[in-house]
Amino acid sequence: MVATGTLSSVASLVGGTSPVLGFIVHMCISAIIGMSYGLLFRHEAPDFGSGLAWGLIYGLIWWFLGPLTLMPILLGGSVTWTITAASALLPSLIGHLIYGAATAFAFLMLERRHAEWLLLDPRFAAREARRRRQVGTPAPALWLFALGLGVLLPILLSVTTQINIPTSGY
Repeated sequence: MVATGTLSSVASLVGGTSPVLGFIVHMCISAIIGMSYGLLFRHEAPDFGSGLAWGLIYGLIWWFLGPLTLMPILLGGSVTWTITAASALLPSLIGHLIYGAATAFAFLMLERRHAEWLLLDPRFAAREARRRRQVGTPAPALWLFALGLGVLLPILLSVTTQINIPTSGY
């Protein structure tokens, strides 16, 4: 974000222009998004692989919601779901995917630590076992499809706009 100069535009969300203020605002937004991951995906990840997949999906969702949707609206513009905007924000997509995976990993570690404490009491252990999702559901296919579509669609759309295909003159 420092290299692309987007921290100043993040700072303008609160009326500033300083990259330091933009970094602070961005960290506050990231903390809120991380907390919402914990609220939404609690008991959804029975193992590390599914937790990572949920995190990648969550990062992808926030790439669409954040820089492509909410940021332009909050800065007084309109939604920029265009090919040029998506291709310009591809480095941001990588950052959002890494953020989602790191958030899922940190949450999984905290959740496991908390679950170990709960398993000491058999009543809590039985309740936690009922709440946890089963392994072997069709969720991995959905994760792969959503990640593939969300990551490849902007790339494919940006490639097709760079190729000049004549539409008339035959």
